[in-house]
Amino acid sequence: MTQVTLPNLRRFVFKGVSAYLEGLVARIRTPLLSMFHINFFNQLTFTIPHLLRFMPTSKNLRFSTIRLDFDTNAVILMADHCGEWEISPFKFRMRVRCRHLDWQVTSAIQIFNAFLPILSVVEHLTHSHKAHGLSSEQHNELDRIQWHELLRSFNNHVKTLRVQNELVEKLARSLRSGDGEAPLELLPNLKELLYSGGGDADGQFALFINEREAAGHPRGELRLSKRQD
Repeated sequence: MTQVTLPNLRRFVFKGVSAYLEGLVARIRTPLLSMFHINFFNQLTFTIPHLLRFMPTSKNLRFSTIRLDFDTNAVILMADHCGEWEISPFKFRMRVRCRHLDWQVTSAIQIFNAFLPILSVVEHLTHSHKAHGLSSEQHNELDRIQWHELLRSFNNHVKTLRVQNELVEKLARSLRSGDGEAPLELLPNLKELLYSGGGDADGQFALFINEREAAGHPRGELRLSKRQD
């Protein structure tokens, strides 16, 4: 397949279905691309091998920071090379339209699995969740396995995890091992866990740290920081 090089393209915005984007990025090279924003329509599965091969050809698209927002009508992945939490705009942004939290996490798992060679070096990870007023409680509850699968995409390098808003208690409960399970090696290099909110999260995060130390991590290795809203 003949490829066309677009030597001066620096900003690329796409809106549509993944199959069309796959056909497009298979045919172009953009060595100076520095901002890539994707808006996918609602779809259940993603097959994006050409997109995975396309992104490393742009030397400016290198990531160490990921922000994952579970919003009312979409899951949004934002990535940049900077270690700052509040970045606008992010160099890379992928928005997938879907309403319910369980569907959004399923979509995020597919995306992260597809981008594993790129995202495996990420050191800073933020999860945020705004209340889904139109979602039933059934769709807002996820089991521990889904959260673990999502976090394992970043197992090797993440040093900082930030959890915000309504997601705090959900994720805090899911970080721990289940009854009868051996201690999990989720995020083995994690050094700092920052969160806002309260409820049962304080105790759940403390138990997660205790499990890590029981599994052999040095005492005090992971710092827990609570932000007062």
